[in-house]
Order: sequence, then structure tokens, then C-alpha cells
Amino acid sequence: MQAGRVHRGPPAVSTRRAAEADRRSPKISTKAPFPGMVMSVDARTIASLLAKVEPFDGLDEGTRLAVASRAGHRVVERGQVVCWQDEPGDSMFVLVEGVVKVVVRSRDGELMELVRHHPPASFGELAVLDGGPRSATVEAVERSALLVVTRGELLRLLRAEDQVAEALLRSLGTMVRRTTNQVADLAFLSLQGRVAAKLLELASAAGQGAARTRRVTQVELATMVGGARQSVNQALKALEARGYIRAAGRAFEILAPEQLRRLAGGRPVTASRNPEAGGSTR
Repeated sequence: MQAGRVHRGPPAVSTRRAAEADRRSPKISTKAPFPGMVMSVDARTIASLLAKVEPFDGLDEGTRLAVASRAGHRVVERGQVVCWQDEPGDSMFVLVEGVVKVVVRSRDGELMELVRHHPPASFGELAVLDGGPRSATVEAVERSALLVVTRGELLRLLRAEDQVAEALLRSLGTMVRRTTNQVADLAFLSLQGRVAAKLLELASAAGQGAARTRRVTQVELATMVGGARQSVNQALKALEARGYIRAAGRAFEILAPEQLRRLAGGRPVTASRNPEAGGSTR
């Protein structure tokens, strides 16, 4: 597999500096409304948000309010890392506002993007549950607001609330399905087929009837499909020449979705549920 090459992961000193910057980041206060720009939210608004996110969606309002009152708040700027691959994980996150991307990095510094989260979304619970290191890096695509739920709080909910365990099992199952589909795409689809599948997914995630994708650069698209930027550029030009897509600034209009689905192997391509193919990440 060939992946888009990007800068290597930062040394430990950069990680410490990023952590220090995180601690200095502005906190979400408790008075202004949500949604909107990254701004303050109160406990009831947070509880209402949690009702839309696994594994908290099955909790009653009182329990969600308790979780909201104990959750930490964090704001990350564009390009700032939320958590690093291979580092210990002692908390999971709920995305309140913004966009984050989940990426894996090889030892040579090559990068592949697994998925993007848009609110409401939860991620980061895998390392919390199994006690292992983070299996991916999560980076802010734009300024983002997060709730931070500690391992202790999540384990407390698991012991007290049966539906939390069921929701986590659903999330983990969806994660496995997504990973299986990604492996199958890399093994059996051409680069053009993978580009077609990803464009359909991005369009579905945008909520515009699969007519237009979210904004994405060719470099970003290359990391999503496991190809070099030049090769992805050629695939996009070929799709445009066939009348399947049309470039629209940094987005793409989907002109022939059925033809793109055929290139993608005929498998239905839909946005993931938050959209991280159902939920959670690493």
C-alpha cells in the first residue's frame, strides 16, 4: 500500500509543548448557547448532546447530567493534536464543535487517514477500555471543542448502566466492520475505485443528498485512500473527464453517483454515523 507522505511525528519535546499548550487553551464556560462557534455550553445542553452520542445515548437525563457535570472541557486549535498514536489513553472524548481527523502513521512517517468526526461524535474509548496505547492519532481539522470523560467515569458507567456496555459493543463492532471494509478496498479496488468510494462517503457526510462533498484537498484525499497525491490527481481528472464528478473549489460535485458506486465495487457507500462509521475511534 502506498500512502501520502507527510511530516514525521513530533519528538517527545514537541509532545510536551503541545500538552502545555493544551493546558493553556481556553476552557468552555457555562453560559452561552450551543451550537454555534466554539463557545460556552451549560450542563443541560451538554446532557442533550450526550443523548445523541454512543455510549451515552441510552442514559436517562439525570445520569447524563451527572456525566456532563463531571466531564472536563478542552478546546483545540486547527492542527493541534488531541491524542497521539502509541501513547497511553486514560480518557475518551466527545466532539461538541469542530472537526477532527483520525490518522495512523508508519515508522517512516507515512500517513493514512481513517475517518473524520463531525459533532456529535465520540472517540478514544478503545485505549480506555483495554488499557493499551492509542492505536491512532487524532488531530483537529478546525478549531474544536471537546468534552473529556475519564477512564474512571467510563468504567463507573459500565458497572452501573447495562446500556453503556451494549452501546460500546455496537461501537466496537462498527469499528471492526469499517476496518474490514477499508482493508478490502485496499486489496480489491483500484485507486480510482477507492477515490470514487471516498467521494461518495464525503458527499453523504455533507448531508446534501450525495450531491456535493465536504471541502477536501487532494493531499487529504490521498491520505484517505492510500495513494500518492499525483496518482489521486490523475484519478480525479479521469473521473471528471468521464462526467462523473466536477471540481467545485475545494469540494466536488457528484454528477453520476451510480457510476461511482460501480467503480467502488457496488458496495453501498454511506456516511459513518458521526461520521466515524458508527462511532468511536481508538
